[in-house]
Amino acid sequence: MTEKKNEKKDNYMLDIGKKCLELLDEKKAESPILMDLRQVNTYLDYFIIATGNSKIHCRTLAKELERFAITNGLKMYGNPDYNSEWIIIDFGEIIAHIFTDDMRSYYQLEKLWADAKKYFLEEKGE
Repeated sequence: MTEKKNEKKDNYMLDIGKKCLELLDEKKAESPILMDLRQVNTYLDYFIIATGNSKIHCRTLAKELERFAITNGLKMYGNPDYNSEWIIIDFGEIIAHIFTDDMRSYYQLEKLWADAKKYFLEEKGE
């Protein structure tokens, strides 16, 4: 029974993560990605990584993501620095990283966690 409950929660978190990608895309985030880290470490579940085109855009993306996640039952831990070029939002199972382009290129989290399973948005047909 516990295994089914965990699987249901995992599916829910993955679904919420994918919906977060859609929201970020709607808000014009660049290259949003969801990374499933459960198979490559023991203390992290999911990362969301996205890029804003300015610090103001990053702040807007972070606040929209926060609003969406809380509305969908996630709890936020800590207080993000919304004036940073790398905004980290901790939702427990999902950690969101909103970067400026320079910061994302510098830290390269996708390379650091290269073995993680990655989810991208499907390309939209023109």
